[in-house]
Amino acid sequence: MSIQLEYGEVSAVDYKTCRIRVRLDDRDGVQSYWLNVPQRHTQATQSRPLMPELGEQVAVLLDADGVGGVYLGGVYSTAEPPPVVDEDTDYVRFSDGTTLTYDRVAHALVTDCVGSVLVKTATTVTVEAGRPVLVVAPSVTLDTPETILTGTLQVAGQVTLASGLQAVGDIQTQGKVLDQGGNSNHHSH
Repeated sequence: MSIQLEYGEVSAVDYKTCRIRVRLDDRDGVQSYWLNVPQRHTQATQSRPLMPELGEQVAVLLDADGVGGVYLGGVYSTAEPPPVVDEDTDYVRFSDGTTLTYDRVAHALVTDCVGSVLVKTATTVTVEAGRPVLVVAPSVTLDTPETILTGTLQVAGQVTLASGLQAVGDIQTQGKVLDQGGNSNHHSH
């Protein structure tokens, strides 16, 4: 059986069966039969990455008669060059603008999502960092029945308590302690 490497443009996508058809450059634009898109896992472990897009330039392996074949992958060209040319960067940009970038020299992983991100697990989530962690957001909500801080807590802004405050140790202040009536901690009866 003779197999040929050919190039073309994706002309149809079947998402349910993970197959594509390709308009073949070397065959005067003839459209291929349905070609399988190989997957990494198809048994107990399963995966299905995003399928090739309509109009994408691709490489395929075809039988000599062009009937049977398989998709190999997308191919960059001078008309559509790679988005990153750095040899140490792995990069994915989705059609909605979300990007995933890993720079192995800088040891930096960046996820820039245009929508929301959900991390969900049935057990523990642990975040470990060798340096300070910065969270930048308009607001942060911790929706949990109990929060334990094991180190020092410093608050640069105002603190508002919706319920009572209980202290096991001493409370020290450099300013005044006033109740709603304006009475201070130095008030005597």
